[in-house]
Amino acid sequence: MSKVKFGVTINATPDMLYRSDYDSIKKIAQECERLGYDSLWAMDHLMWGFNNEGSVFEAWTLLSALARETKLIKLGPLVTCNAFRNPTLTAKIGATLDIISNGRLIFAYGAGWKGDEHEAYGFRFKNRVTRVKQMREGITLIKKLWTEERTSFQGDFYEAKEAVCKPKPVQKPHPPIMIGGGGEKHTLKVAAEIGDIWDVWGASIEEYRRKVNILQEYCEKLERKIDDIELSWSGPFLIGKNKTDLSKKISRYGVVNSILCTYNNCIEILQDYIDSGCSQFIFTLNCFNEEKETFMEEIASSF
Repeated sequence: MSKVKFGVTINATPDMLYRSDYDSIKKIAQECERLGYDSLWAMDHLMWGFNNEGSVFEAWTLLSALARETKLIKLGPLVTCNAFRNPTLTAKIGATLDIISNGRLIFAYGAGWKGDEHEAYGFRFKNRVTRVKQMREGITLIKKLWTEERTSFQGDFYEAKEAVCKPKPVQKPHPPIMIGGGGEKHTLKVAAEIGDIWDVWGASIEEYRRKVNILQEYCEKLERKIDDIELSWSGPFLIGKNKTDLSKKISRYGVVNSILCTYNNCIEILQDYIDSGCSQFIFTLNCFNEEKETFMEEIASSF
């Protein structure tokens, strides 16, 4: 069995989600690398928090800075919203970060879901089917720019004329592409078609199993093996010393769409996801920030 990977979403902790504190983010990023976490992630949102009144850094700028503050840990947006940047520009941004980080980019891409954010910043929030079609076409164009000397492309939404994307990414033929989202009619189909990794946010074990089965059906229709796609889970993760401690944390953070466990049953709960094919967990720190060192020593080592 391949190694189970653990990552953290670096700009989603209670002591930094609602304020701009780069030094704190840098220290936690370096600590996560020291502890042996596999990846760091920055959520790609422009507004966040209660009534969107909080502070949040732009994801790609933050990751570029952290690329120079770390050496080994992988870096990725969770996940890049297709609507926020033209894919031709995103290709250039991704290639640049892969070079700055010496080949540590995981390129996570999604169709976008936060309608009020789109509207506030002047991005049209189209229907779900159209957003997924745009995402798929965007990824197709990005891959061409990363792998071709000159790219000409005419799609339904995007185009390029003799575009040159140099220098190319360090990783060949391109950085791994992670499709983020759980839409069973459209997003999972895109993941089966062109994803190297698939991630879903906050799915319960029952939801996760169902979505994996649907992903496998799409793969079979495309004559692709689902084993060629790395399966991932992301979301809030709360772990308590005991049930009483866990209950206090649940009340404090008001979490939903989460993995909730104690040190006594955490391995069993994570193993259910692993048995369903999951090989990567990406935790939003929340109060897990307090437990991240103990988790690596007592839980992660079991996998």
